Amino acid sequence: MFDSLSGPMRSLLSRVAFLAAGALVGLGLYALDAGGVLVVPLSVIGALVLGELYLFAAAEAS
Repeated sequence: MFDSLSGPMRSLLSRVAFLAAGALVGLGLYALDAGGVLVVPLSVIGALVLGELYLFAAAEAS
């Protein structure tokens, strides 16, 4: 299914997946009292930065 999408839609879907993964990690850490209230937005930002770096590296490789 992922291969049938256009390039921009595939890129958008990848970014949304990184956003969702960051939110889930942040909420999990918050639920475990591993950090304060800022752990959720910081994990989302961290996941987005790592995702952008990954997408940049994948684009350079192809």
